Amino acid sequence: MKTTLEDLCNEILLQILECVHNPYDIYRAFSRLNHRFDLILQSARLQLDIFVEDKQSLTMIRYFSANCTHLRIYNMCPSISLRQFLRLHSLIIHEPTDAQMNSIQSTTLPMLEHLASPASMTIFDCLFSNRQKPWLYLRSCHFYFPHFPNTKETWQPNRTLRALSGMTCSRNTLSQLLSLLPSLKYLRVDMIANDLSDWNTRIFEKTLSSLRIGFHQLNYDDIRVLIGPLLRRLHIEVFCEQPSINFSLLGAVIMSLGNELEQFCCDYRGRNIPVDSIKAAHRMFQSIQVLPTHSYDTNSFKCCHFL
Repeated sequence: MKTTLEDLCNEILLQILECVHNPYDIYRAFSRLNHRFDLILQSARLQLDIFVEDKQSLTMIRYFSANCTHLRIYNMCPSISLRQFLRLHSLIIHEPTDAQMNSIQSTTLPMLEHLASPASMTIFDCLFSNRQKPWLYLRSCHFYFPHFPNTKETWQPNRTLRALSGMTCSRNTLSQLLSLLPSLKYLRVDMIANDLSDWNTRIFEKTLSSLRIGFHQLNYDDIRVLIGPLLRRLHIEVFCEQPSINFSLLGAVIMSLGNELEQFCCDYRGRNIPVDSIKAAHRMFQSIQVLPTHSYDTNSFKCCHFL
């Protein structure tokens, strides 16, 4: 006996449809085929990528928004309301309108697990429970390089967020941020230039397992503060050209604090230092690998399996 697609049960059909990469292909192939397929389509949990606000995109949103789990909006699309996406697990939005920014909060998107967007005080209030219902499932945030604001006295620690990137901080504000995120494991942060503030190491624990940190001028004391016993991966970026990096001192600082370190990467601008010189500077650089870069004046390397 021959089996046709329509002979399959709804659960199997749903799994098949959710494996199709382009939701518009699903819509063109199966919408309005019959009432059963319409119901199955509207139950599918799909990822929507919106590049322009055209008829096709608006049709996809109208048809799939109720159960869409992953949404990426790459350009300004003012007609799209985020309030339609109640089951959204992941949101990436590059140029939100004011209305869309106001919708990025825990009451509107309660199922959110990953967020990449510009930052707002409403988002921070939801993260740190400032008279807002907190996100229960949010584990990862990427912000588009905002300066972290001064903390509010009413903010409470967030114990669910595991990954944070895109922040620019002073030593003082980063101390406050780390104190509010006691479960944080991955951090990508840039330190502000000409920072005159001090660390407050009494208010935060060193829980990071992965740290990517950017400096305008490399500061060895800041590295000492941030490296903890759980750190496995460290990536240092130096944005401004400086006369020389003391790799002997850098290796000594890192190895004295990060005995469990598994991988170290460094991007720096300026004169290319011969690989043999870096290897000779400290034993942690013995396995150095030079990496390709997209900038003519930036040097990059990685090393693993420290001796």
